[in-house]
Amino acid sequence: MVSGKPSNTKSFKGVKNFNFLLILLCLILVFLGKLDLIAIRNIKGFLSDFLAPVTYAFNKPVKEMVGVFEDVKSAGSLREENIRLKSEVRKLRVINSKASSQELELLELRELLKVLPEKKSQIITGRAITAPGGIFANTVLINAGKDYGVKIGQPAISSLGLVGYVVNVSLKTSRILLIIDINSMIPVYLTSSNWPAVVQGQSGKLLKIKFLSTKAKPVEGEVVQTSGHGGRLPSGINVGKIVKSFSGKYYVKPTVEFQRLTYISIIINKKPENVYSTTFHGFAPLQKPEQSIKLKGLNLSGKRIIESTED
Repeated sequence: MVSGKPSNTKSFKGVKNFNFLLILLCLILVFLGKLDLIAIRNIKGFLSDFLAPVTYAFNKPVKEMVGVFEDVKSAGSLREENIRLKSEVRKLRVINSKASSQELELLELRELLKVLPEKKSQIITGRAITAPGGIFANTVLINAGKDYGVKIGQPAISSLGLVGYVVNVSLKTSRILLIIDINSMIPVYLTSSNWPAVVQGQSGKLLKIKFLSTKAKPVEGEVVQTSGHGGRLPSGINVGKIVKSFSGKYYVKPTVEFQRLTYISIIINKKPENVYSTTFHGFAPLQKPEQSIKLKGLNLSGKRIIESTED
């Protein structure tokens, strides 16, 4: 009983002190509330002026950090935008490439219509499905055959001029012998002087001129066209131009770029001439001399005679 009294006394004093502090705080607040508001405003203004540089000093790095984060965010969005624009550029390039190739094909087909001979001709146009050239012959294969009326011997042209003539036909494809092949011989004439000649391929870039009159004087750059002699090819198709070599000889440079052939047209209504006519059976063989016995002697008047008797 005696030992418990001091603890109770201490607790009572602590509560009393706390209550005193609360009352004092309330009095101070009441006092402050009664003070003039102008003085408080002045104090607030002084504190604001004092803390403004400190606040600015602390806010500046914060703003810089915010700017950095925004830059990083905008850089990420710019990267995505750059990737998107690059993808669109690639698509536009593909579309532009397709449009350019289609435009070139359209121009080539338009020019192809202007190459036709003067006479009204019917043509079939096919695409070259093999590169020009070969092991044994300079030929090219196109995707048009008997199903389109193509026949052996029919001439083949491009937008630039004569390509060659058909040498083999199947149902869906045709093989064309190019004029640069050594087995190709084309009747032509010089357009400026009208001298006829024959050009032969040399399996190269130039055509050899054969059977040209010695009186003819070719001019470098003179246009050479098909003459139509022999009836195998129509007349008036461009073959090439006259060029002069270092040795002084004249050749024909074809106008057609054979390595860049895309479309080739076949003149199908031009009937190829059959060199061997169906009514021609060859020359008659030489007749053997008839066997006879020759007699020599004199007649009644004394003249020398030779008589023969057939078996």
